[in-house]
Order: sequence, then structure tokens, then C-alpha cells
Amino acid sequence: MPNSTYQGFKLDIFQKKALDAIDAGQSVIVAAPTGTGKTLIADYLIEKAVLEHSKVLYTAPIKALSNQKFKDFKKQFGESTIGIMTGDIVLNPTAPILIMTTEIFRNQVITEDPNLNFVSYVIFDEIHWLNDEERGTVWEESIILAPKHIRILGLSATIANARQLTDWIKDIRQEEIILIEEEKRVVPLEYHYYTKETGLTTYSKLWNYYIKKRKKNKAENMSFLTTTHLDLIRTIQNNYLPALYFVFSRKQCAAKARELAGIANYLKPLERIKVEKLFFTHFGDEINWSQSTHRLKRLCIKGIAFHHAGLLPSQKVIVEELFQLKLIQVLYCTETFSVGINYPVKSVCFDSLKKFDGKKFRTLANHEFFQMSGRAGRRGIDEKGFSFALVDLNNMEKSPLPRFQINHLEPLTSQFKLTYNTVLNLTSTLNPDQINTYFEKSFASFSYRLNFKSTEDELNEIKQKIEFTRSYVCENVDSYCCPIKRHPKQKELDRLKNAYRVLGPRKQRRIYGREMARKIRTWEKLLNKPPLNCPASRQTSCSEHRNSFIVLQQQFNQLQKESADLPDQNTFIREFEYKKNQLRQMGYLRSNELLPRGFFASRIYIQELLVTELVFSDLFSKFDDDQLNALISGIDFEARKNDLFLKFSAIDWTPIKEIIQYIKGICGEEAVRFDPRVAVITYAWSQGKLFSQVHNLCNLDEGDIISVFRRTIDILRQMKETITDPVLRSRLKTCMNKLDRDEASILEL
Repeated sequence: MPNSTYQGFKLDIFQKKALDAIDAGQSVIVAAPTGTGKTLIADYLIEKAVLEHSKVLYTAPIKALSNQKFKDFKKQFGESTIGIMTGDIVLNPTAPILIMTTEIFRNQVITEDPNLNFVSYVIFDEIHWLNDEERGTVWEESIILAPKHIRILGLSATIANARQLTDWIKDIRQEEIILIEEEKRVVPLEYHYYTKETGLTTYSKLWNYYIKKRKKNKAENMSFLTTTHLDLIRTIQNNYLPALYFVFSRKQCAAKARELAGIANYLKPLERIKVEKLFFTHFGDEINWSQSTHRLKRLCIKGIAFHHAGLLPSQKVIVEELFQLKLIQVLYCTETFSVGINYPVKSVCFDSLKKFDGKKFRTLANHEFFQMSGRAGRRGIDEKGFSFALVDLNNMEKSPLPRFQINHLEPLTSQFKLTYNTVLNLTSTLNPDQINTYFEKSFASFSYRLNFKSTEDELNEIKQKIEFTRSYVCENVDSYCCPIKRHPKQKELDRLKNAYRVLGPRKQRRIYGREMARKIRTWEKLLNKPPLNCPASRQTSCSEHRNSFIVLQQQFNQLQKESADLPDQNTFIREFEYKKNQLRQMGYLRSNELLPRGFFASRIYIQELLVTELVFSDLFSKFDDDQLNALISGIDFEARKNDLFLKFSAIDWTPIKEIIQYIKGICGEEAVRFDPRVAVITYAWSQGKLFSQVHNLCNLDEGDIISVFRRTIDILRQMKETITDPVLRSRLKTCMNKLDRDEASILEL
């Protein structure tokens, strides 16, 4: 690299190392705190590819990040240079710089797409998503199957086991992988907790305050002042804005933004006019706006907004644009706003340090807290960034305040799961030995081998210590024949007998008396053998080494159990063969040959079994286009808690339910996900109803309704690209067009 600056920034040492490795054509993993400038490394690689006329793929975990990168790169390198593929959006797919979700890349590598022959690099942005329970498998498969000629640039927030991740990639690809880790932030962060009684404070001072007040006020009804987001914002608004305020509830995001707008205004008159003009530019004549757009504007003209997945895409776009223009000073948002999207602020606030993860309420993990906090501190603007957590002192006893530590980040672990789509593609492209190798290459198997070796080494070390200690203790050291162990137990038994006698006959017959008698009998049985007659010198030796011997023995037994419980690649092989047998039973495979059903399912990446059975059932001929759209929308819909829909009777669900039961009967309950309730809104939209009319049919957020339509379009597209019947292909295209309109159409990216 010719100099030490890029894009007007003076490069940090870790950035220079990464750029030098890219110039040398090497694969690189960069692990650095959020906000330290990892994006600049990807920008350099892409600019280099454009200048050298090579092809680069940029993969991201969420569509919002893909869309943002598409806009940024298009502005920087020109429209013809950049393309995007996110399932529901495909623009300029032959461009030299192609942005995509990781799922799309996985689908390309598993089907050995010939377009990959011309790719020089793939960028895995937010590669630590390999740890994601739902989508981690996609990342793992992408890395395992990525062709050897494609170099890798992996960008990650700080992770505990970056070396292990890098060693795994090095091991499966048999190439040198450069690991570059950075611990320091250019803009240091300060972490504070806040209550109305203490103001901004540290973790230890807050605990001290709580304990002192509890000691001083011993009454059981001791209470603290209620602290709200408004109290925190009032405290920080003069010195710490702009701020992201993380709320783990969409409903509360909007509610809190409205509450703040009722008492605060952060914009000057000219700034307010600028916001209004942008709303007219984005949404046109005000008479055509939706109620939600009107509500959003009333917030934005005060420098306040909210952002979550339930907003309309156009609403998210204007919030993001206003934020970049520094016209939003307080943005209430959900945690997805912290993933990759580069919107730094001076401070970050947490409404709570607990969140609902889909199953239960739990404390934020270390990496989640630091990922979100990392948005604080603008390089070149702020000397420091600030993280503020709102605390309810009334809940401290029931829910103790967590202490987040950057040096205690959770390590990445494999989330590898075997899908039927993967089984079919592996069967069609690899021989049995290669399939074995594929599973051996998984991060799960690599971690197993490391853990197994580490456990074996630890077991051998403990075993040696046990053997050494054993020479100082007798074999009965942990039994009640040993005088050392027996003596305190005998004294305890004698005390218990005395206490029982003192009770007298009447109390001995009560519950606690009977329990004491039961305990006495149990202990007498334990001590029924006479103690060994050990010499005093032997007892002294045992006393000195007994505890360490017992602890070592317990450690050894626990490690043996953990070692036996460790999964290995054979677990995946067994599951692979099991799923193959199910597919043979369903007519997808004959031995190892893909039958028509199997080939079709190998090209479907969402609910592949259900989609395949629906297509091959000839049900489509019995439905009109609107009914077909309604049916398909239920395939990839996962309802949120409390989602409600009006009843829908335009489809007889009986044959669909029979297909679902058939699949579940062979493959189990978890093999199919289908929710027919959502069909009512898709049917209405497909028929040409207005968005406001569709919205009246359910209580979904507007953005979720759009998401239903876009996901349905994605499934229809996958079907259209796989089906060979030209008449059905044409019909599916018509179905897609009926959904891809007005509010649900692709925004200008």
C-alpha cells in the first residue's frame, strides 16, 4: 500500500496490516471492537477490485446492511459496477461487485454455481454471526464450501476465540489465514449506570448505594424512586447527544419516542423545515400519507424518531437519512440497528439489560452489550463515547445488576444443523468419502477435536496428580470407614439423637419428628461399619491430602462425563443417513440418485419439503392466482406473540393439512412450519386492495406486512427458477407481479 492514509483517514496499525495482507492476495480475518473502522478495510478491497477489474462478493447477515452497502458503493463506484441479491431483491446480478445476504452465497456454493469461477474475494461482514442459533449454519456451510480460489475477508466484532476460528478456516482450506486482532478503540468508551436517585454512576457505586440504603431502611416495603427513559434523556441531553436508545420492544420504541416528543424539541426552525421538505420528497403530497407516516413526521420535526423492523421500508429509509444528516438527536431503536449499519453517535442508552430472546427473558450476553455500546463515540468528533444503562433499583434483589466485562466475551460456538436441502445437495455433488470430509470440516467437529484433545490432556494431568496424592492417603479416605470422615458425622448423629430424645413422644410423632427419625436411621446405616484403626501418623497424612484428593477425583469424574458427552462428526453422519432414509421414503432419492422431487427440493431454500410437495401435488391448478399467493405466504411466516388476523375462508385448507401431516408423519413435527392465518392479508393485497385496507385485516406492524409479501415473492422466485414447465413459470411470474407493487415494491436503492 503506497501510504498510511485512505479515504482521508490516517490508518491504524491493524488497518495497515489488513490492507497489506489484501495487497498480498491473502485471506484475512479482522476482529476489532465495533466502531474501530473495519468497514474501511472492505472499502479498500472493493476499490482495489474495481480498479483491477476483478469480481468481489460482499455478504452480510441482514438485508438492511446489504441495502445500505448497495447504496454506499453505488454512490462511490457507479451504478453499473454494483449489484445486489437478497432473495426478494435482485438488481444487476452480473455486476463485478455483488452484494448479497450470506444465504444467497451459501446457495451458490452448495450448488457449485459457475458464476463463482470469476470471483477473487468474498467478504463476510459480521462473521461472528456464525454463532447465531438460527442462521449460524449458513455461515458455516458458506465457509466450508467456498471454492479454494476465492480468498476470504472476514470482519468481526471482538470475539474470545478468534484464533480458534482462524485455525479452523486455515485447517479446512489448507491455506494461510492472517488473523488481525485489535483491542483498543480509537474513541474510548465510558460505561455508566443511571437511576433517578444516584444520577450517572459506576457499577460499584450503584451497588454500594443500594446496599447502604437497604441496611439503613430494613423495612420490607423499602422502595426506590421510579426511573424512566425521560429522566435519563433529561440528564444527558445537554452534553451527550446524539444518542441511540436501545429498547427491546417495538411497541415501546414508538411509545417512548412519542413520550419524549411531548416534552422535548431538539431542532431549530430551519432544521425543522429541512425535515418537512425531505418528508414531502419521500412521500409526496401529504394527503396521501398513511397515519403512521404522519405520526413519524410529528416526531422527526422535533429531532426524535424510532426505528425497528415493523416500520415500512420507506419510513426506515427516511429515518436513516435524517439520522445521517444529524437531524435526529434521539433515536429509539431495537438491537438490529447495531448490526453493521454504520450510524455512530456520541452515546448509547439501554432501557433494560434484559431482553426476550424468543423463548425467555434473559440478561444480555457480554458480546451483545458491547456490540450495541460500540456504536458510541464518533471518530474525529468525540474524545469519548458513552454507554448509559437505565436501572430499576426496585428489582435489584430479584434481578441483580449484571457486570459486563470485555475480557469475558462468550466464545463463538458452532450452530451447525443439517437441513434436507443440504442432504440433497451433498448427495448429488459428493461421494461418501467427500461427505465424511465435509462433516469433519465443520466448526463443530473442529471444536470437538480441540476440546477432546484439551480434555484428554487435562484428564492425564489430573490422573497424574491423583496418583501422586494417592500415595499419601488410603483407599478408604472418602468412606465412613475413615476415622477422619467418620468422626464429624458421628458427632452430628449424636447431637441429632439427643435433640430427638428431648422432643418427647408427642412431638416425635409430628412431621418434623418423623423426619428426624428418618435421618437418624439413614445416618446409622452409613456408620454401621466400625472405623479402621489407623495409626496417628497415617491420619495426619490423610488429613493433609484428603481434601485435594477428593477434589481431584471429582474433577476427573466430571471431565470424563464431559468428554463422553462431546458430539463428533459421526453425529452428523448418523443424522445425514437418517434424513436420507426419510427422503428415500418420500420419493426424493433412489439409493443416492436424486429423483425429480429431490432435484426440485435441492433448489428450494425455504421449507423445501413443503414447497416441493405442494408443487408436485397439482394443487396449484385448483387455485386462482390470488389464492396461490395466499397459500405460499403461509410457508415462511413466523407469527410474533399476540399477532391477530381476521378469518379467511377463500381456501379449503384440508388438502394442505393432509400434505403437512404426511411430511410430519415421516420427518417429524419440526420438519414443517406453516401458518394459514396470514393468507387473509396476502389474498387481499394480491386482489389489488389498498395497503390501508389490508392493514385493517390484522394487527401486524406495517413493515411486517411488507415482509410477508417480500418473502412470498422470494419463494415464488425460487419456484419459478426451478420449475421447467413454461406455463407454470409464466403463471408464477404473474403471481409475483401481483404482490410486487406500490408499498411492497422494491424501493429505489
